[in-house]
Amino acid sequence: MKVLHIINNLGSGGAEKLIEESLPLFNKIEGVKVDVLLLTDDNNVFQNNLNEFNVNVLPLKKVYSPLNIFYIRNFIIKGKYNIVHTHLFPTNYWTSIASKLIFKNKPSFITTEHNTHNRRREKFYFRYLDRIIYSNYSRVISISQKTQENLTSWLDSKQKSFEKYLVIENGINFEKFHKSKPYLKSQINEKFNEEKILICMVGSFSKQKDQITLIKAMKGLSEDVHLLLIGEGSLKAQNEYLAKELGIEHRIHFLGFRNDVARIYKTSDIVVLSSKWEGFGLAAVEGMATGKPVIASDVTGLKEVVEGAGILFKKGDSLDLAENINNLIINGEEYNKVSDKCLKRASNYSIEKMVEGYMNLYLKV
Repeated sequence: MKVLHIINNLGSGGAEKLIEESLPLFNKIEGVKVDVLLLTDDNNVFQNNLNEFNVNVLPLKKVYSPLNIFYIRNFIIKGKYNIVHTHLFPTNYWTSIASKLIFKNKPSFITTEHNTHNRRREKFYFRYLDRIIYSNYSRVISISQKTQENLTSWLDSKQKSFEKYLVIENGINFEKFHKSKPYLKSQINEKFNEEKILICMVGSFSKQKDQITLIKAMKGLSEDVHLLLIGEGSLKAQNEYLAKELGIEHRIHFLGFRNDVARIYKTSDIVVLSSKWEGFGLAAVEGMATGKPVIASDVTGLKEVVEGAGILFKKGDSLDLAENINNLIINGEEYNKVSDKCLKRASNYSIEKMVEGYMNLYLKV
């Protein structure tokens, strides 16, 4: 069986990380060969980890060019793939249209929905375009139940209970995070000692991730509490400016993209995810897998993963977030209780289980 995954790039996002983590597992399965096609190699932070696999880049290297449709079509035909699996916009658009231009030996087309919300859903006319695009896929996977509910509601789909739409939850390399070795805090920043309290958040600097709320919460925490922000993105400069404006820039540390996230989580004391929306909350599960207490905003996609194990705070409420962080800092018993529950919860989400779910679907279609 030949499978092609198509995605915009291998930048520092959750969908991209899943490609990086799952590709080696897929290709260990006897009789299965999985390749990857990228629209561009810009900001490809995960590609170096996949050098032994077949990762291709379209020649245009322009994500939003409609000409990608023809390059995708030709690549699929030449590769003689049985399954084509797409991720993210606009890749899912271009591939859907390309599928209509293949008339012989047509593969099965599958797409994965990675978020409970996107900007297209803020424009009514995209509803009609999305209906056409998704109709060309034989299966539509959602990474959580709420992601599927939001998608089918948006499409006003009459096939909600049919097999076209299904949920396969994301997974992580649990052992990698659970067994990661912590740094000395001074190895992250020479000014840190082991008494410093480190809060960590991983995510691109975007409207969705809302690091602004977390930075504002830091204003209400003691001088011994420092924040580690891992990631890049268009709003990074805005977040840096906010830290300076609040006079706490000496306690906010922008670490950029890191390949050692597991070790930084393990070194940190608390993991926070302050997103305005999420499809699943992969970063929250990774944090929980290191045995750290996780505090997350009470939004769909995160709530389902964290509730009953970690702590939820009101979305966008920096005062509520600060109060929850302070409570964990001063209450050692509660800290240990939440940490234990988070670790147990994370063990439910394995990358192996996710790959098995995908393979079962590939064989079915």
